[in-house]
Amino acid sequence: MANFNTHLNTAVIITGLASASLLSAGHIDLEGALWLWFLGSIGGLLPDIDSDNSTSLDTIFNLFALCAVLLVLHYITTELIIEISFIELILVPLLVYGFMKFIIRSIFEWITVHRGSCHSLLFILLCALLTTQVTWQLNDQSTTQAAVFAWLTGGFILVGGLIHLLLDEIYSVDLSNVTIKRSFGTALKIADFDNKLITVSSVIALAGLIYVAPPIKQTITALSDWSQFIFLS
Repeated sequence: MANFNTHLNTAVIITGLASASLLSAGHIDLEGALWLWFLGSIGGLLPDIDSDNSTSLDTIFNLFALCAVLLVLHYITTELIIEISFIELILVPLLVYGFMKFIIRSIFEWITVHRGSCHSLLFILLCALLTTQVTWQLNDQSTTQAAVFAWLTGGFILVGGLIHLLLDEIYSVDLSNVTIKRSFGTALKIADFDNKLITVSSVIALAGLIYVAPPIKQTITALSDWSQFIFLS
């Protein structure tokens, strides 16, 4: 299987080119391009979240914890409109971070095995649609651009995840001796059918996310227009 640097560097290059193309075509602004690039890079590490001892796991859960902290603070200050003190401003992030780091992560490590459900197309698609839904809920849903950007965030997670799975399969083939390693076929699979409970739960969650997903027709129409794309001036 490919190592951490290979996964990260490949995802960074490919999703960076993709976000730059969208920026050049006028589909997104610079801030959006950078955010999509970041999500695509994270997507390139996502399948290795099921490894109990990996740099990918540490990196992703630290980022998840940071995002959870920011979301909680955003909810408290904007939705609940509560003024919090300096001590609370320190304690709330620490509690949220500790909960994500030591409780949620431990539960996740307990229920997953490496190259299991997370190394599947079903898991990547689920993460992509979840990202789309979260982005959609956090933005102004009355605008077409909000739906377009929501689908793009999910799309970049999907692309990054697919890059990871493809690299693992490519590295399962020993080209020098023209042999196939035992790990071949364990990364790029539709779902982990050995774990029926997780697979069925994922399919149900996927169906629910598709049902509540933002409108896609306007998104397809918007992304079909590349008339403003400038390859070389």
